[in-house]
Amino acid sequence: MSHWQKMISYLRKNGELIILVHEKPDGDCLGSALALGLHLQAAGYRPTLFLPEPVPLTYDFLPGQELIKALEKGEQLPEAQLIVAVDCADQSRILYSFPEQASAQTPVFNIDHHCSNTLFGDCNIVDPNAAATGEMIFHLLKESGIPISPAVATCLYVAIIADTGSFTYSNTSAETFHIAAELLELGSDMNLIRHNLYDRRPVLELINIKLTLSKLQFTEDHRVVWSALSHEELASHNLLHTDTDSVLNLMRSVEGVEAAIIFRELEPGVIKISFRSQNQLDVNCIACEFGGGGHARAAGCTLNGDLSTTIARVINRTQEQLQKILTKGGD
Repeated sequence: MSHWQKMISYLRKNGELIILVHEKPDGDCLGSALALGLHLQAAGYRPTLFLPEPVPLTYDFLPGQELIKALEKGEQLPEAQLIVAVDCADQSRILYSFPEQASAQTPVFNIDHHCSNTLFGDCNIVDPNAAATGEMIFHLLKESGIPISPAVATCLYVAIIADTGSFTYSNTSAETFHIAAELLELGSDMNLIRHNLYDRRPVLELINIKLTLSKLQFTEDHRVVWSALSHEELASHNLLHTDTDSVLNLMRSVEGVEAAIIFRELEPGVIKISFRSQNQLDVNCIACEFGGGGHARAAGCTLNGDLSTTIARVINRTQEQLQKILTKGGD
């Protein structure tokens, strides 16, 4: 039985399902989840995507947002519905409480490509070799035998370019290009994507870049660069829900830099940390040490505590790990 058939076998009992994304959803997460929701809706089912926060401005153009329903962080999910977690490496990132009887009546499907995935689902569809969860959703939807619509193709194309850096990151494979080509043939709206991702910059994104770059700090050897924004700074500039990918990529691109890190105090004493690296440091390992995870070149975690103390801990650990690599390379 294929993964699609297994999912549908449960949906036939009810027809309703819950699609979940991780906190601060990125393009791969949102694009994949909306694509799955739209495809299931076209197949006659009733999906709902729960989200505790606004859709990031960068991705507010994606089709299918009528499927999104606001549900406060920490709330318990409705009972007796199939749960599909998309692009979530760890259940703790989902921010909702699962029904106690979910496993017995309607299992949790965990669809993800992070190597740090904890396999928290009853059915774990996890492939760390996939460049994006969007690639996995594409294959899943192909199994359905139902034509992929232009709206679904648009969501999946955005998912894939988001996690491959528009086909520039090292995770981009020949398979990635094959899928992208097929999505174009299926009607992915390139004019919509180009305008919104490359020709339109939300003002808040530019303010975020300006503020983040104004607070850059480097280690003595300039191999690690970081920036930190307090909750007061983020809130006063309305930046609590802004995307950090663009400014992180700028920081990582500085000549000689191996690792770029952004510290964002999203709530007083709650610090979201985002890592990027060039080609040597495995930031997933560092993020995992602090309870997070992700990919070798892009990862994140959330820590509780004082901002300056947290910065010192993380930067020191990053330098230690980088020094081990440099020392080993010199042997």
